[in-house]
Amino acid sequence: MVRSYFILVLVAFFVSRVSAQEYKSVAQRSKEALEANTTKNSEQDLKSEEPPARKKSKQKEADEPAGGAQPKPAPDPVVQEEIKPVAKKKQEIYYPESKRKKRYRVSVIAPLYLDELVRGEAVTFKEKVPEKAAPGLAFYQGVKLAADSLKSLGMKLDINIFDAGSFSESPEMLINNRRLDSTDLIIGAVEQHDIPVLAGYAKKKKINFVSAMSNYDGWVKDNQYFTMLQPTIKSHCEFIIDDLSRKYAGSNVTLLYRTSSLADDNAALYILNDLYSDVTFRKLLCNNVPGRELLANVLDTTKPNIVVVSILDPVFADSLLSALSAGFPGTHIEVYGMPGWNAMQKLKSADAYKNLTINVSYPFNFDSGNADVRRSVTGKFVKEFGGTPTEMMWRGYETMLWYGLLLKKYGTIFNNDYTDLSGAPFTRFRIKPRWDRNGYLLYFENKNIYMSTYQGGVYRTN
Repeated sequence: MVRSYFILVLVAFFVSRVSAQEYKSVAQRSKEALEANTTKNSEQDLKSEEPPARKKSKQKEADEPAGGAQPKPAPDPVVQEEIKPVAKKKQEIYYPESKRKKRYRVSVIAPLYLDELVRGEAVTFKEKVPEKAAPGLAFYQGVKLAADSLKSLGMKLDINIFDAGSFSESPEMLINNRRLDSTDLIIGAVEQHDIPVLAGYAKKKKINFVSAMSNYDGWVKDNQYFTMLQPTIKSHCEFIIDDLSRKYAGSNVTLLYRTSSLADDNAALYILNDLYSDVTFRKLLCNNVPGRELLANVLDTTKPNIVVVSILDPVFADSLLSALSAGFPGTHIEVYGMPGWNAMQKLKSADAYKNLTINVSYPFNFDSGNADVRRSVTGKFVKEFGGTPTEMMWRGYETMLWYGLLLKKYGTIFNNDYTDLSGAPFTRFRIKPRWDRNGYLLYFENKNIYMSTYQGGVYRTN
């Protein structure tokens, strides 16, 4: 209860910027346990499904050597590669019998940094919560509101919030002190280094661990209990290649890439080595922002151009977009960017990048889906916390709501019923197994990706 008080103190301050006495009062009024009630579950047959194959380009098929041999893909030191099995049959995935309970226990682990931000009953910062704590606090807000929704549906849950930013509640300490032993589900909005620890524990205990924030897989393998809601960078690059091959087959496409960042270097390798690509790339190394003369070497100013920018850093990407827009004002350029660019405020400015159409791949779409749910949750958020809901709040809400309802309908082992999206109000999740080259399971991953298109300050999502 004391920890719940500290969290609510921070949340109240985070959203309303009120005085210390005022936000303590808000927190005290909101200091209730996160629990909800469950109803009778219906029996369902477990189903399994295979991921749909990507369409191989005809040109690539013609270029392959006899016998179907394929070139060895580039190594991936950051995100584990998926290579379709060539000759071996995919392994069968078996789960134990699902446990159905009157009350479920869910452990939510997020970086709140309470040890640093709270001393006694006072906070240690002025005016604004530190940036590193903001995502975890917003995720907690969403979980809190989802727990209230589940409670209204009669579901019984014990939701325990753990602070991954605290040494005493790091995943290693939680496991060593057996504080996760009775949990039925782990939801983690955690950093990269925490993922292998939690995934290994989940496999050992045969419970599900859902990674809700990171697109890093931690080199996890042979683990049917580990699910990533954030698609890997490789999946985003595959999505971009498929879109380019469908719309611009046979065309020349410019790739602006850099090798000074390992993640960016990997993204470029994914794009260039994709066996399903039906476009040809002209490359320009951009470890520094290139001038107009260098860019002109890979652009055709007599017609519209297609440009892929395999750079994840929004700040550096903005510099490249500005160089393209200002250097070639009379040339229309269709740009494909990386996940994370949605945070660039200039994309929604009518005065920025006037001659560019910018496409950004993204796995969530909280602006669509159930509008009634969005209005209702927004109203509850304003009433309880004040301010404006953030993306991480919506992610916390949808993750907790969907998985809570999966527990309610199917029990602790719901993995073969991932096609049931009735409890996901916004995102059309496609949870699919990821395989290694020999047909062995690595883990499960959300393969749903949307394309957001920005032009002249207006955007749409497909």
